This record gives sequence, C-alpha cells and structure tokens, in this order.
Amino acid sequence: MNTELQALLIVQQDDEVIRAIEARREALAPRLAALDKARKRAADEVSRTEGALERELEKHRTLEARLADQKTRHDKNVEVLNAAQKLKEVTAAAAQVEAARKVLADTESESLATSRRLIDLRNALTVHRELLERTSADQQAARSTLAAELAVIDEELRVAFAKRTVSSQGVGRSLLSKYDRVQSRRRTIVVFQLHDDFSCGSCDTSIPLQRRLPMSTGAVIEPCEGCGCLLYYIPTPPAAPQG
Repeated sequence: MNTELQALLIVQQDDEVIRAIEARREALAPRLAALDKARKRAADEVSRTEGALERELEKHRTLEARLADQKTRHDKNVEVLNAAQKLKEVTAAAAQVEAARKVLADTESESLATSRRLIDLRNALTVHRELLERTSADQQAARSTLAAELAVIDEELRVAFAKRTVSSQGVGRSLLSKYDRVQSRRRTIVVFQLHDDFSCGSCDTSIPLQRRLPMSTGAVIEPCEGCGCLLYYIPTPPAAPQG
C-alpha cells in the first residue's frame, strides 16, 4: 500500500471520529432548543403584555385629555344656561348641557373601563415577569450543564481537527480535494478497496476493463462510476518461490 493511500485512509478515520463528535454535539441541540423555547414563550408573554399595556396607557391618556376638554365645555354650557333669560335661550342651552353631559358620561365610562383594564394588565405583567424570572432561574443549572458538555465536545473537536490537519499533510492536494468533495457530500466512509474481481467495495459496480490495468498497480485511486466513492486496489503479493 502506497504512503499517500495510507495517509488518506488515516484522514478518513479522522473524519469518522470528527463526525461522531459532531453527532454528540448535535444531540445536545434539542435540549438547548427546548430551554430556549420555554424561555421565549415566557418572554413573549411579557413583551405582548407590555405592548398591550402601552397601548392601553396611550388610550387612557387620550381619554383623559378628551375628558378634560369635555368637562370644560360642559361647564361653559352650564354657565350659558344659568345666564339665559329667554325661554328659547334656556331651551337651547339646556339641550346643549344635556348633550354635553351625555358625552361626558360616556367618556367617563370608557375611561373607567380603561382604568380597570390597566389594572388587569399591570397585574398580568407582574405575573408574566415573575414567570420569566422563575423560568430563567430554573434553567440556570441545565444551561450550565449544557455549556460544560459543549465545552468538552468543542475541545474534542479542536483536537480531532488538529489531528486531521496533520494526517492530511501526507495526501496530495489533488487527491485530498477529490476526497473532500465526495466526503462532504456523503458524510460517511468514501474510500473503498476494490474486490478481487475489480468491482466496487461499496456498490459492487465493476470498473471498466481499460481502468483495471492502471489500478492494478495499487498506485491509482479513482472514483467509482456507479456510486462516486474512491477506489483503490491492493495487488496480490507474488507467491514465495518454492525450492
């Protein structure tokens, strides 16, 4: 077996180790996602309630300004009524006072309802904020454990990638590039030994006759026409002389 092939097989072993470590890292993702989802749900409730409270406060401020204006108008209408002398003037002023009183009463009722909603929203906001704080506190231990596990895995990945870098130095740039393209697509073992009948060690596709002689030397590594995996051949050692 030539040295470049030996180095490539070691790189492939390194990649298998890296994929196993990455799989462990990916396995932690659902746990982290569950924690994030629970916290986001609590945070969304806080945000939603804060938005509703702000809208209700703005509505209440508008109503209060309108109420103050309507009270002023009502007071002026009462002054006009009190100053009226003629029956026609009294009748007209009384109608204005009554209309203003009705509008004022409706606005006061709406303002009161808004005040009640403000109380409910403030209470709800307090509850949601407490839930968010409690959720964050409850998750602290779990997040710390996850962070520690991720740190260990990331260190293992760093070491594995460093080893792979060293191993790949024994593989020519062209072959390594060819291997990386196939490996990144399939994410599994992609270098296989040809069977004795020159069929692919992965999919059993027979290689063409014209390719068999170059590959039979053991110095050529070529892709399979069927599955695309890289193939190599180990020549049978010559029989020991009898004598």
